[in-house]
Amino acid sequence: MTSLTYRDIRDDDFDALHEMMTDWDVVRQLGGWPWPADPDFARSRCRPYEGDGFVWGIALNDRLIGTVGVTNGDMGYVLDPRHHGRGIISKAARDAVAHAFATTDRSHLTGSTWFDNQASYRVLQKLGFRHWQTRYIHAKARGRPTLVFNQRLERADWDRLRSQSQ
Repeated sequence: MTSLTYRDIRDDDFDALHEMMTDWDVVRQLGGWPWPADPDFARSRCRPYEGDGFVWGIALNDRLIGTVGVTNGDMGYVLDPRHHGRGIISKAARDAVAHAFATTDRSHLTGSTWFDNQASYRVLQKLGFRHWQTRYIHAKARGRPTLVFNQRLERADWDRLRSQSQ
């Protein structure tokens, strides 16, 4: 991993982003992406995020391989499956949490995973997120209500965990 960086998502990221979103195993784990993949929807996401929070493109040698962000206090991420198992999302999510707490006065962040995404659940747990709610919500790609595990990370817990690791 010679050059892993975070940056705004750009127009020229379309091919990489759309390719990720044509993989059912990727899209079924996301809450708001349509299935089958919609090029216009992917293209609409190829620009800097302008809402409450941030979304970073995760780039390897300037090629988009995923995204990570905190929007409206909610953690989210996606990674091209060819890069799974390398700790990239764990590091990116940790960096995103640190940035979110450093640049806002939020008392907590949230993150959600579908019942069948244990890898993502473990990423959030390693960061200090704790389960606080299980419920069914509509999964856009799946087209049906799906069981989701909601997790929360309190700022005080994040600060405590960071001080223990230093």
